[in-house]
Amino acid sequence: MKQLLALFSVCLCVLGLAQQPSLLERTGQEVSLVVERARPAVVTVEARVGGRLVRSSGFVIDSAGFVVCAAEGVRAQPQVALYLPEGEAVPARVVGVDNITGIALLRTEGSMRLQSLSWGSSERLTLGSPLILIGNRSGLEGSVTVGTLGGKDRVGVRRDNQRVVLLLQFNGTVGSGEPGAPLLDSQGRVVGVMVGELASVEGAPVSPVAVVGFAVPSEIAQRVATDLRTKGRAEHAWLGVDYQGLPSGVVVRRVAAGSPAQQAGVQVGDLIVQYNEKPIRTASDLTRELYFARPNQRITLTVMREGQQARLTITLGMQSL
Repeated sequence: MKQLLALFSVCLCVLGLAQQPSLLERTGQEVSLVVERARPAVVTVEARVGGRLVRSSGFVIDSAGFVVCAAEGVRAQPQVALYLPEGEAVPARVVGVDNITGIALLRTEGSMRLQSLSWGSSERLTLGSPLILIGNRSGLEGSVTVGTLGGKDRVGVRRDNQRVVLLLQFNGTVGSGEPGAPLLDSQGRVVGVMVGELASVEGAPVSPVAVVGFAVPSEIAQRVATDLRTKGRAEHAWLGVDYQGLPSGVVVRRVAAGSPAQQAGVQVGDLIVQYNEKPIRTASDLTRELYFARPNQRITLTVMREGQQARLTITLGMQSL
């Protein structure tokens, strides 16, 4: 009798395990829930540039109708068209454009209430975290791509104006039409905004269509969107130097005339080793500090010059493009 009861218990246990969804099934269910909630807030942005129709992606950030999108295609337009997931066309005006990060802000015309996405924290993400991209993949609206966070604090150079931008690396395929699309975490919060064409990332050329994509981190993108909404322009801290990473630090290659760096005594050939007492080992270290700084902030740079250490106090300027 005891043997029968033991065998019965084992059978029930095995049956229970068999009924449990697998890890892949649970992951698929979670992704489906995120997509179901987020997809209605993702839009297609359409503008005519020089007789050519340009379509990209965007997403609603509040029910009042403010939409974050890519600067490409909208920067010279007073008004563009948005297409909602159901295919409905909605006119929108351009509130502001930031040509440094490549992010723009639109606002829909009329009193329509739209579903929106909330901002998350890219800073809290760990490498390998699952990420979801929803955008207008080559005209296929609402396309979904699942990938992972492959890197943080990547330094990219924008193709259109050679501006340096701090990026997240998304290990998932991306295609044309997806600049401006939201990159979502496992809770459906926006942790990045996909960028337009890049000339290079970390010095390596970037293909327009690749298995690795890049996004402006949410902390930076949210600040840009707030600036555009409240001031009509995004305000970034400005140091005024071109620099290059070396094994021993970051070397200054050029100092802009009249810049905060020049006024503080920074010279070509200086090796920047600290920023506000934080070690600077790579170009991305310095890029990150400057992107998270604000105009008029006082900072201290420690540089090595001809074997001697110098501490320079600098009041950062402001750049807006």
